[in-house]
Amino acid sequence: MEDVVREQVKGVQEGMVIMQGGGNSLRRLGPEQTVGKVMECLKDIKKDRKKVRVAVVGIMRRPRENAGYEEMRRDTNKRLQEEVVRMKVECSKDPGDYGVSFIDLDGALPQEVFEGDKVHLNWEGERRMCGSMLEWIRATETAG
Repeated sequence: MEDVVREQVKGVQEGMVIMQGGGNSLRRLGPEQTVGKVMECLKDIKKDRKKVRVAVVGIMRRPRENAGYEEMRRDTNKRLQEEVVRMKVECSKDPGDYGVSFIDLDGALPQEVFEGDKVHLNWEGERRMCGSMLEWIRATETAG
């Protein structure tokens, strides 16, 4: 995820970035390393781009996974949210900084919005996810 995000924000000085990922490598990296990589990428984006709004989307649930994965995912999201809130506080000290946000999609994506593979979203899931992103865009546009 980090390489893709860094490539996509090259040259961007103003706008919005929504970062979503981390589920594919969560078992391999674990919560601590996953959070570290996401936050490193977020700091890289914000370092020289104060007028870029960034949202970190929590790792989405995967109904096909076992309880161990779900526990790891929830722990990772809790840690991510805590780190993003800390960064949000730092950004708020600079009135010219457009800040960062954390988006938790768990409430928006019940099990029935996943495809048969129980990993990917169906059309309704994509619609709900996009609706959550649109809410964030509208909220941050009026705040900036």
